[in-house]
Amino acid sequence: MKLPINKISAKILLFFSVFWTSNLFSEELSDAESFFSREAPAYPAADSLLGWIDSRNITSLNGEWTYIIDPMNNGLPEASFFGGFPKNKTQKTGMELIEYNFEVAEKIQIPGAWNAQNEKLFFYRGPIWLFKKFNHSPKENVLTHLYIEGSNFTTKVFVNGSVVGQFEGGYVPFNFNISQFLRDGENILLVQTDNTLNESSVPTHKTDWWPWGGIVGDIYLVETPNEYIRNAYLQLNPDNFSEALFKLQMATKLSGQKIILEIPELNFKDEFVTNSSGFIKQNITISPELWSPSNPKLYKVIISTQNESISDEIGFRSIKTKGQKIYLNNKEIKFKGISMHSEPIGASGPAFSKEHFKELLATASDLNINFIRAAHYPYTRHLAKVADKIGLMLWEEIPVYWNIDWKNPATLNIAKNQINRLVQRDQNRASVVVWSVANETPFSVPRMTFLDTLLAEIKHFDESRLTTAALLSGNEEQFRSLVIVLALQGVKSQWVNPREKIILKAILDQANIPTDTELSFSISIDDPLGENVNLISYNEYFGWYYVTFFTEQMMIPEGTLRRLMFEVMPDIKISSSFDKPIHISEFGAGAKYGNHTDKIWSEGYQAKLYEHQLEMLSKNPQIQGISPWILKDFRAMLRPLPGIQDFYNRKGLIDESGNRKEAFKILADFYKNQWDQQIIEN
Repeated sequence: MKLPINKISAKILLFFSVFWTSNLFSEELSDAESFFSREAPAYPAADSLLGWIDSRNITSLNGEWTYIIDPMNNGLPEASFFGGFPKNKTQKTGMELIEYNFEVAEKIQIPGAWNAQNEKLFFYRGPIWLFKKFNHSPKENVLTHLYIEGSNFTTKVFVNGSVVGQFEGGYVPFNFNISQFLRDGENILLVQTDNTLNESSVPTHKTDWWPWGGIVGDIYLVETPNEYIRNAYLQLNPDNFSEALFKLQMATKLSGQKIILEIPELNFKDEFVTNSSGFIKQNITISPELWSPSNPKLYKVIISTQNESISDEIGFRSIKTKGQKIYLNNKEIKFKGISMHSEPIGASGPAFSKEHFKELLATASDLNINFIRAAHYPYTRHLAKVADKIGLMLWEEIPVYWNIDWKNPATLNIAKNQINRLVQRDQNRASVVVWSVANETPFSVPRMTFLDTLLAEIKHFDESRLTTAALLSGNEEQFRSLVIVLALQGVKSQWVNPREKIILKAILDQANIPTDTELSFSISIDDPLGENVNLISYNEYFGWYYVTFFTEQMMIPEGTLRRLMFEVMPDIKISSSFDKPIHISEFGAGAKYGNHTDKIWSEGYQAKLYEHQLEMLSKNPQIQGISPWILKDFRAMLRPLPGIQDFYNRKGLIDESGNRKEAFKILADFYKNQWDQQIIEN
């Protein structure tokens, strides 16, 4: 039977009307007026951290991946009419319209930052999709978790086209139970990483280090039984060296689960039973040899259930403060340190492997140090594990930096999650002696509330270590007195020219200060956060930034002020109103390796600053720790000066290739010959 053409058209139109309505608007679109967007799926949060990762049954997914750049974020399921990249559509007949193909995309090594591996992406900030195939054979009563050591800064995970979840914050490890998404045989893992930062992220959008993007730590498949140990804590009682606190959390909140704890070398073996929350908290009696930089003793610790066994090497030591002193194992000690960024020597991108950190710490050890400030964000777990073995104490911190969004609850939650995961990952590392919650954050009431919350989060998991934040301090009145001190020094210095002396004398006259006055500059660290931390830490830059700040005020050439600063620096007094030890967490000056002029940016200027700084700091009795800024030149977007910085912060004692600047030897000699280098007996 033949139908009139108008009836055929009507049937076709009816078909397409039903098709579009059922396939687009009823399921795919949240807004019927939008053709190109869908309703965003739910992105579940990551699971609680899976600890003791190195003793688990793991399959590494490290190695070669492919990637696609997605600057318009069009690969997300909610952003694309075609369903986004997770569907991983492929050609079957050659006639399908598909505008991406992970099979032939560019390759990248994971772990590793994509902006360190492709010059074209060096300045790119935005989303990138990472693609990996892997084979899997499901096992009865076995769960499979995806563990990512670190990914910057917002990460979405998809397995076989399904949404697994999302993690925001970067640097710290996270994991998902992906058992339900896996199939027997070939599986497809897609990870979208986005290194975009904003005013409410942690870190905030403006940082003085490179926003390395992508998966920057190991990525594993981890198999556990259905009832498994989530994490465990074992640390010495700081006040009783024959006692240690043992805590354990099972993944399932069931009472009566039997746990065996063993320390074979100490002939210790005992059985414990979980409470109704699947939790154990118990003091145990042991007599370990204490860990210290001179004796980095570690013990194999084994924890077993009926279904699994995990193990780790753990050192036992005590770190605490009393008055203005620091005590390691009840012996007075000073932190002889250096600050560090997580960038390897001679390679671009973030450090992530044991080999990276072995080389960095070996170089740092040549400074005769016992302490590393690992700034300004968490590094991979390999840093603390290497430090455990070689005997270096560590300061670890999260990237709460400058003016973040103190009043935003979402920002606080990101920071809490970061400190929570950092502490839980490294809570058994003897090398970690300091947790830091912030760096260079100006005082405000919301900031105090924010940081106090983070300090409480640390205390919830671990009370065996010191807490701090690298503070800025000194008010306008205090620094006004430094102007007077510089002016007094200038009017009596023979090398200052007559015109400059006239200006300096006018400053003194205005302040009614006679030119023969004997006066030195004192700064008291008065940040109220000092009340709530164990260690008063202070970043100071006498001889570098502070000179620039005074130049416009005093109308004196910067070169003159720098020379005057060197002359007064040895007599500068640093103290705190808090009866606690002070740690100088930063000082330094930029220097280009091989620049031997008599100007700034030269090795000579940096070396001279170190000489005067160290003389000053050694005269201040409340100062019990130093970690100058910084071991190695590192990448920083805020440092574009051509021919000198070239997007490097040049305050390193070595350059990016490992070449040592003059100041390296000055610091090494100071620690070896002038400052207390050994643990002092009480």
